[in-house]
Amino acid sequence: MTDRNPVADSGSLPPLVSEQLLIEALPQVVPSLPARAHGLVISPGRAQAADRLIDEFQLAQVAAWYVDLFAATAARQSCSAAVEVLCSSDLPDRLWDMVALPVMQRGEAEWTREMLQQSHQQLKLGGWLLASVDNPKDQWLHGQLREMFGKVTCQRLDRGCVYWSRKTQPLKKIRDFSCQFAFRDDEGRLIQVVTRPSVFSHRRLDPGARQLILSAEIGPEDHVLEMGCGCGAVSLAAACQTRGQVFAVDSNARAVMCTQQGAELNHLDNVTCLLNADGRLELPTPVDIALANPPYYGDDRISQHFVDTSLAALRSGGALLVVTKQPAWYESYFESRMEDILVFESGKYFLVCGRRP
Repeated sequence: MTDRNPVADSGSLPPLVSEQLLIEALPQVVPSLPARAHGLVISPGRAQAADRLIDEFQLAQVAAWYVDLFAATAARQSCSAAVEVLCSSDLPDRLWDMVALPVMQRGEAEWTREMLQQSHQQLKLGGWLLASVDNPKDQWLHGQLREMFGKVTCQRLDRGCVYWSRKTQPLKKIRDFSCQFAFRDDEGRLIQVVTRPSVFSHRRLDPGARQLILSAEIGPEDHVLEMGCGCGAVSLAAACQTRGQVFAVDSNARAVMCTQQGAELNHLDNVTCLLNADGRLELPTPVDIALANPPYYGDDRISQHFVDTSLAALRSGGALLVVTKQPAWYESYFESRMEDILVFESGKYFLVCGRRP
């Protein structure tokens, strides 16, 4: 495995449009806040708004929250030491005077609705929510805010919209955005899965994960690693086939939580869930087989990270099995690092397999 850390390659980036809109609007839209106020930023980028809140309003505490450890690590490298960067499955259980929520137009709607709801819950009575979106014609976010807060003030700009609302009363109804579903593996076992917004894949079994489950040959004593476990479907299916340990790894704190809940629902005591973004797993034992269903974005950096981390964890002769719709990169990358390389079709996907020398 190389020492390459994908976080360190990310560099210093300017704010995303939605966050830049909020930063620019802060001096005009932020109402008077109590002395020693506390602010929270839920950022889709590097939480540059958190430093701006400190500079502009001298808040007693400003935190930036992320559900993903990779994003949190990148933000921690970009933000000043005065910003507390947090990573967890849900917003921190504290009360805030202000929550800032930049939203991306192409983001997941259900995730945004849940973040709006949690923000409302964690605001003090009289606290303010500031939201922005990179869509000058937005109506959807405006409507969501009106439903929760009632009165919403809007600033429409040529690059998007900025909104601010004050919490005057608790929500009358709290919606549960989680989902539990079941699927059967090729042995007919019924496996229960828990998912939540932001977790891959929410509310359904991903077809690629299904092909990985069907194709993986797991022995009764094998130790298994799954990189990017998402909702945990593959790890749970693997744990049903072996008495060995199954290590489910993801950088998303909710994915780790959902996989752990799935293991408990299925009465599986051989699943270990790991929140990790740097690839330094330090597993107690080498694994016999590694499984991965990498996302189809990231300029192959995520794919390389998955492969390199898997190779470091595998025993000599251990196998890595990757499901993809784009096998060429994997076949090429495997060539100089693995042996017994095999590429085969499965459904609408390709499986790429190799063994560690």
